[in-house]
Amino acid sequence: MGLPWGCGRPSLAGHARGLLTSLVTLLLLQMGSAQLRVEGPDHPLTATVGQDVVLPCHLSPQRDARTLDVRWIRDDISETVHHYRNGEDLYGEQMEAYAGRTELARDGLSAGNLDLRITGLRPSDDGQYVCTVGDADAYDEAIVELEVSATGADPHLSLGGYEAGGVRVLCRSAGWYPLPQLLWRDARRQHLPSVSQTHSQDQEGLFEIESAVIVTGSVEGPLSCVVRSSRLQQERESSLHIAAPFFHNAQPWMVALALVLVLLAVSIGLSVYLFRKKVAQSRELAAKKDAKLVKQAAEIEEKDARLDEQAAELAKERAMLAWRKFLLPQNTVKVTLDPDTAHPMLVLSQDNSSVRQERKWQQVPDTPERFHYWWCVLGREEFREGRHCWLVEVEGKRVNYSGWAVGVAREYVERKKWINMSPEEGIWAVQYDEGQLMSLTSPPTHLSLSPVPTRIWVCLDCTQQQVSFINADNGVEIFTFTAASFNGESIRPWFWLRTQGIQLCLRDCTL
Repeated sequence: MGLPWGCGRPSLAGHARGLLTSLVTLLLLQMGSAQLRVEGPDHPLTATVGQDVVLPCHLSPQRDARTLDVRWIRDDISETVHHYRNGEDLYGEQMEAYAGRTELARDGLSAGNLDLRITGLRPSDDGQYVCTVGDADAYDEAIVELEVSATGADPHLSLGGYEAGGVRVLCRSAGWYPLPQLLWRDARRQHLPSVSQTHSQDQEGLFEIESAVIVTGSVEGPLSCVVRSSRLQQERESSLHIAAPFFHNAQPWMVALALVLVLLAVSIGLSVYLFRKKVAQSRELAAKKDAKLVKQAAEIEEKDARLDEQAAELAKERAMLAWRKFLLPQNTVKVTLDPDTAHPMLVLSQDNSSVRQERKWQQVPDTPERFHYWWCVLGREEFREGRHCWLVEVEGKRVNYSGWAVGVAREYVERKKWINMSPEEGIWAVQYDEGQLMSLTSPPTHLSLSPVPTRIWVCLDCTQQQVSFINADNGVEIFTFTAASFNGESIRPWFWLRTQGIQLCLRDCTL
């Protein structure tokens, strides 16, 4: 038995109405999707580590986005950087690396702006971000590329010893992102091949690069190390001039001995020559007995005396340079830090050989001996006579952005209130602060040294009342305080440290 028309069996008209409804719904969705379009910048954004950056993104045409679902994600790992929906920020899915560092610009949402601010940029923030927007009917997204960079410190050059008939020179620079390029150049700006090159990343993601080159006596003039960032189109350069004696295949003490022997031989030969010359002139004067010749001989003798004096002075200066560069260890003493004098924000190592600064005050007794205003600490040792030298090394990743000073101070230097760190207050020191090395005279004297030494000999001469500072890497004098007034007090090693992330270390070694 058949069914009545229109009951239990769909009609052709019913099929037509269903198809029409589906087409209209699809058309409306497509229209809605077409109206929701997201646009970002057409070029990469550049920013520096530590700065804040705004990633731009907006709806086109302009539309109120306050009720939409806005999500910023990392393109390479598809994880959420920031999520906003219906007037509320949602942090349940946010990456831990961005916690507390992102903010959606609320004041621009009504105009269709979806800008995201990221604070305190890190190297890990480098890459592509996707700005996604959606509602019940539509969805769209745009890609924003962020290029993060950091310019590192000036290259630090040091000698690594004799190798392959030359001198091994090391170059190191830290604080770069992305990985920079390191080049060696001679005095004619020609590139030199390196024998090794390595790099590493610290906990913050910044790169440190190190390279070595073998320099022989054929390389004339200063040697330069250039570290270059292709992203920033910036470079840092430091130079080093290697003196000829360093190219001898001998130990430093042998070079020093040879230099002293040469100076002695020259002095003896010059003395013998002048003596013989004087004897010959005396005999000639006695034979001729001419007043004119006597006068001329007197002038010659006076000239010879001046030559003798100049030769002796030159020999003295050269001998002093040889002593400073090679014989300094004869007067070295072991110095340790006195924890009873350390400022509460300074922390000493267990063996009292190094000091660093912490963010919090340490729980230490406030005794009369302890520094309270300046971040200072004294050495345990006290000196009243003789010559004494000790080696101080500055260590840390941020040496070129640090503040530190080394020197000596009177036993009873002021410790509880502000003073002007100078000889008048009983302090003789050199200081590195805000990228400038200076001696703490009154007023301070700026010292032009490149690179800034980080291994320094502090030499105290109680007899001559002098305080000298010598670059431990090349033996060059940094500065000398003469006629220092110690007022009969004991003199102690003195250290000042303003910056976290570095430390001052006392080294028990030779030059």
